[in-house]
Amino acid sequence: MNPVCRNARKLYGDMTQKDRFMRKMICNLCSRSFCNNCSYFGDPVEVLGDRDDTVCWTSKISYLVRKKQSQEAIGEFKMMLFNEIRPNYITILSVIRGIGELDMENMTREIHCFAIKIGLETDISVATALIGIYSVQDLVIVRKLFDKIPNKDVILLSAVVSACAKRGYPVEAFDLFREMQFFSICPNYVTIISVLPACANLGALSCGKEIHGFSIKRPFCSLTTVQNSLVDMYAKCGNLKNSIQVFNGILKKDIVSWKTMIRGCITNDCPIKALTYFSQMRTYSFQLDETIIGDMVGVTLEADEPQWGLTFHSLLLKKGFLAFVSIGTSLLQMYAKFGIVGSARILFDQLIYKDLIAWSSMISVYAQSENPFNALDIFKQMQSANEKPNEITFVSLLQAFASMRAQELGEIIQAHVTKSGHLSNPFLSSSLIDLYCKVGRINEGKCLFNQIPIKDLICWSSMINGYGINGYGNDALATFSRMLNCGIKPNEVTFVSVLSACSHCGLEYEGWSLFYSMEENYHIIPKLAHYACMVDLLSRRGNVEEALKFVDKMPLEPDKRIWGAILAGCRLTRGSLKIAEFVAKRLIELDKENPSYYVILSNLYAEEGRWGDMEKMRKYVDAKGLKKTIGYSMVEAN
Repeated sequence: MNPVCRNARKLYGDMTQKDRFMRKMICNLCSRSFCNNCSYFGDPVEVLGDRDDTVCWTSKISYLVRKKQSQEAIGEFKMMLFNEIRPNYITILSVIRGIGELDMENMTREIHCFAIKIGLETDISVATALIGIYSVQDLVIVRKLFDKIPNKDVILLSAVVSACAKRGYPVEAFDLFREMQFFSICPNYVTIISVLPACANLGALSCGKEIHGFSIKRPFCSLTTVQNSLVDMYAKCGNLKNSIQVFNGILKKDIVSWKTMIRGCITNDCPIKALTYFSQMRTYSFQLDETIIGDMVGVTLEADEPQWGLTFHSLLLKKGFLAFVSIGTSLLQMYAKFGIVGSARILFDQLIYKDLIAWSSMISVYAQSENPFNALDIFKQMQSANEKPNEITFVSLLQAFASMRAQELGEIIQAHVTKSGHLSNPFLSSSLIDLYCKVGRINEGKCLFNQIPIKDLICWSSMINGYGINGYGNDALATFSRMLNCGIKPNEVTFVSVLSACSHCGLEYEGWSLFYSMEENYHIIPKLAHYACMVDLLSRRGNVEEALKFVDKMPLEPDKRIWGAILAGCRLTRGSLKIAEFVAKRLIELDKENPSYYVILSNLYAEEGRWGDMEKMRKYVDAKGLKKTIGYSMVEAN
């Protein structure tokens, strides 16, 4: 026995009058001794030899809960009841806390019933503790408990506000906050950080500003937790400027402050700012975790910054985060988007444990690359590793087979999909439609489309695109109309499909009507892909000058797709060499290593009889060491 407890027991034994106050003092002394020694070697009941004292039992139960030994604490509580010792409200509070640690719903109801039995249900501290547990289990009981308390205090009200906000009832949370003021109960900082998420979830910026103004008048406004909640509220309400302003005013920024600010930038589509704040956070040597690393890899994708991605890869290697499969797969997807297939494969081979997501991600990388054949090799390795594919794996394989025009392989995958019962998956059925249409089997694609009982937007878009790439422009428009009649609203991707169909099939009037209807009827702001379709529509008809004027009026900076469409149109239009030269220069500025632009311009010089300019262009290409990609053919072998 510990010397302190031994002396306490001796002193207690020498006393002629042992009153309740003295027993409580000895219990507290023993409990503190237990905590300081970080080991359990006895208990107040054993030390005092008094098994009929509530204080002693409560002291031991509280100690066990503090030491995260909740199961043992509940065992002691049961033993206490077996010895017919009546617990007090402190005992019940300790047991409730222990049950909360274990997250046992049945036991929560049992202790609640016991509290009712001994008349403690309306005790404000017991009710608050019960509300804390029920807040993640049953909000109806939370409200019933709350209504039974006659004299509500700020702690109880804050607990209920927090419960409503967490369970997705922001309106009720805000109403309770106003109710507090009606009853002249002054909210504390806990109330503020509980009600601000409710404002964020509602997008109620004006309410959030009111609470901000209220907190400024209180001393707790300078607390980091309150300021973190304000940063989060402003960001989620779409007011990033105020969010940054509050963040800059935080004197003692913690890791939560930085995470909240970075997440706010992500929410408001400001990936570059998120990367900037991450760099600043690193200067303060805060510990990184899996969550923020995953967020930042996603930000790198949004920002279209491959150099940042490479920097993150180095950081993850240094910090050992590649042990997390989720981080590794996120990097794989990043490399896939940036087309850095070699680095993706090296990373994949370095992963010690490859789960289904890792295998599917690597297949997806190859499916989206210029080497879709390798996706099949990875799939074979996956099967050898006894890893069963899922819907995502099949979708990636079908994308690869569509790029390879490997219809027989696609049929094998369709058989697998049908056998496994995944054919109802809209992504899979859409990928199959896409495959059949790309290999020119439009009737099979149409048949599969008609067999789908409930067609979603993805299926409709795939069929529209399939008709377009096969030259069935009117069928694409008819399918688009049928989709609208079914009550399905088009999105950006659908409009790319139908505008592309109009472009390929020369449906100029219909194309322009649909383009202008995007913003007017569907509130979809055209993006570069949509403008590229319209430039292509004009260029295919030989209207390259009109296409150039259209590009000049665009609110967006033109990319390679748009300049490439005009250059292709120049090949079809006599006397457009000046425009071709202008466009080719723009393309070369955007993609200096691509020799195809030089070749097209050289051919145009030849068609105009400008042999000297053609020869200069050829010599320039040779001097730069640029080589045109060699074409290839593929034959399926049984």
